[in-house]
Amino acid sequence: MIGRLARRIAVLIGIVALSTPMYAQQETTALVSTKSVDFAVIPFVNISQQTEDDWIGAGIAETVTTDLQRLGWSVLSQTTISEALEGHQAVESDRGAAALSVYFELGVRLLVTGTFQRLDDRLRITARIVNVRSGTVLHNAKIDGSAGDLFVTQDRIVTTLTDRLTGVGDRENTVVVHHVPTLATPPKLETIARETRSTSLSPADITGTLALGPDRGETANPLRPVERSASPLGDFSTGERLTAVAVRTSEPPRIDGQLDDAVWLDATPITEFVQTDPVEGAPGTEETEVWIAYDSENLYFAFYAHYSDPSLIRANLSERDGQASGGDDLMSVLFDPFLDQQRAYQFTVNGYGVAGDSIVNAGGGSSRSRSSVGRSSSGLSSGGSSSGGGGRRSGSSGGHSIPGDRSWDALFETRGGLVEDGWTAEMAIPFKSLRYPARPGDQPHRWGFQISRNIREKSESLVWSPVSRDIAGLLTQMGMLEGLTDLSTSRNLEILPTFTAVQAGALDTTAGGFREGDALGETGVGIKYGVTSNLTMDFTYNPDFSQIESDQPQVDVNQRFALFYREQRPFFLEGQEIFAAATPLNLVHTRTIVDPRFGAKLTGKVGNATIGVFVTDDEAPSRLADPTSPVFGRAAQSLIGRVRYDLYAESYVGAIATAREFADDYNRVGGVDGRFRLGRTHSLSFAAVGSQHQDAINGRLDGPAFEFDFMRQARNLSYGVSHSSIDPDFYTETGFVPRVDIRRTDANVAYRWWPEGTLINWGPSVTYLRNFNHAGVLEDEQFRGDVNVEFVRNLRFSGGITRELERFGGIDFRKTGYSFFGIVSGRRLSISAGANRGDGVFFGEHPFLGRSTDGNVGIFLR
Repeated sequence: MIGRLARRIAVLIGIVALSTPMYAQQETTALVSTKSVDFAVIPFVNISQQTEDDWIGAGIAETVTTDLQRLGWSVLSQTTISEALEGHQAVESDRGAAALSVYFELGVRLLVTGTFQRLDDRLRITARIVNVRSGTVLHNAKIDGSAGDLFVTQDRIVTTLTDRLTGVGDRENTVVVHHVPTLATPPKLETIARETRSTSLSPADITGTLALGPDRGETANPLRPVERSASPLGDFSTGERLTAVAVRTSEPPRIDGQLDDAVWLDATPITEFVQTDPVEGAPGTEETEVWIAYDSENLYFAFYAHYSDPSLIRANLSERDGQASGGDDLMSVLFDPFLDQQRAYQFTVNGYGVAGDSIVNAGGGSSRSRSSVGRSSSGLSSGGSSSGGGGRRSGSSGGHSIPGDRSWDALFETRGGLVEDGWTAEMAIPFKSLRYPARPGDQPHRWGFQISRNIREKSESLVWSPVSRDIAGLLTQMGMLEGLTDLSTSRNLEILPTFTAVQAGALDTTAGGFREGDALGETGVGIKYGVTSNLTMDFTYNPDFSQIESDQPQVDVNQRFALFYREQRPFFLEGQEIFAAATPLNLVHTRTIVDPRFGAKLTGKVGNATIGVFVTDDEAPSRLADPTSPVFGRAAQSLIGRVRYDLYAESYVGAIATAREFADDYNRVGGVDGRFRLGRTHSLSFAAVGSQHQDAINGRLDGPAFEFDFMRQARNLSYGVSHSSIDPDFYTETGFVPRVDIRRTDANVAYRWWPEGTLINWGPSVTYLRNFNHAGVLEDEQFRGDVNVEFVRNLRFSGGITRELERFGGIDFRKTGYSFFGIVSGRRLSISAGANRGDGVFFGEHPFLGRSTDGNVGIFLR
């Protein structure tokens, strides 16, 4: 069967060599003397690295040689090729130019080279014709099929190419080769140069191979759905997943942003990307190339982002994680190593090699509570950009990167730089920086995988594994990364020692000297240790957080409730996504631990269970007490435990327990939560907890809290309903719950149209909420309507109106407010503006209703 397939390829190559061009403007003709040999065919490379298949490559070469001779071409024998290469040792160290020079010395005009790979019953064979004199690739051919469907597949390809045949050259005197492009535009010169160097390869040098997924280039309909295979935990998309195979390399690249390493020159790039925006499913308007390699220590990526107009590139030098907020064009890779579709690691790089990383969660959990109704005096969020909770996925439009929690940081290396027709970048991700399931050395890993690119000037987002707006969530639509074996078993160990010292002095005005005080100093240490590949332990003693960046300023004028500040301290950031509840009820807010004397944490995953536990000793509470108090100098102990059991894709049940004790005071919270995917677009989440609290001021407090969310997220119609009930005696000292004594119900509905032209999308959204206290008194009622509009070239506008009842100080205040938000984001100049105007309540001892106006304007010139 393999032999028949190889003969089909030979016939195909012969036809291509004699055919006239499909596009006359792209025709190139090479005239070669009749005194030389027409073809040399070298063994096809086995890029699957399955040793039992090595014979296939030589068999294909022999069959192609025979079939070319039957067509009347002169072909160099395999024996002559082997002897010639053995006599040129330079070929081993230079697999590109040296190999071509050998064939040139032998008088070969055209070289036939290729690769093959097998995955289960699927087989892909690629063939290239290279002009030995110029080194250019004259034609590429690719055949995909299965063991039982080989001939149907190749008949379809042969038939397609035969339709282009309009003339035949004269083999007696001249070899006439026409370039028949496989794309509507000719390949980039850099791409051709790389492809021509794959003439003498070993399997260990091949990386970044695409594993036999559906070929989007083989159909005239770029919008047809791509098939996917079912996930072990349940898949809400249909058909088979795209699969990429990472193949081990013995020559790791030097991470300098230049794609001149042998591992990239000899690789087959991933090039097939489709849009998520502005036109879902359409091919990308710019060419993209991504290569993948790995060894025992690192996973390597190379990116080539082409631009037909390089002036469209958005790239800025910035701090780490600053490229996403700065509006840069990015390349991103995402991994779901446990294939549980609960969370993914995202790594990004821009045109200057600026690195970014984040955790992408499945949609459950939030960093703040919904319980603070009417936070601002006008009852509107700043800028009025709320969409009412529906309409589209966050970050799914406008050429934005996939949203994630950027507070997570990993150790990895990136470099990049601008080139003539775009930018290139390289990335090395240590396996030590990732959590992944432990497997025997010879057992391959199977990870969820996605590659994305955004082109902000075009409001264009591209992905390798297609994403549908009619399926909520991104993790269930990822492809697969296979081929990773024999990863390093060494454990990650990081040690961060700190030493701080201070000495104060004063001028002696009597003696005229300077009196220096005693020097004071402190030491501390932080340790991170990878217990296994999927469990991490953190320990800190007397940590020094002085290097942490300052909090973003917030306005606290005329606010009813506490302001929320994100955690930024490294010890507390490790695994923080594990402790998030399925609803916005925030039970673990580590900013409540102010000055830990020591802390220990264990986070990770065992089987289908995700676990997290940490303990700390906080010295801050005692410093607020009277120095004569018996609690002065004592520490507050906090213990937090969390477990989640994965059920299926983006679905789990969990339990959480927190405790904080300081002298005779204590606070304890415990309960359960869960999230369930219900089909492609619906989800249900809940959290039910109870608290016990005692202190000298409030006495004994015991109370429950309950929340649930039900929502639908889809391409057009989205809606949701949620309910929160927090008892007046519910109290947490480890979380952030700014308001208790509420029974709040929210409902929202949104509709979005997608013209996918100059106007990308637009639509209205409506939100309604009612909030009673536990005595049955209506304290808040709000009706809000919004319209959101998005255009190409990063133009977005929204406006809304709100009618609201807010009860404060025993008085019902009825308010009306208006809001507007807009952003015009260009390559050099970006302008954003937002304004709220309406009725507002003065939250003082004698409250009254007045007028409230606030706004902001941001201008960024790069």
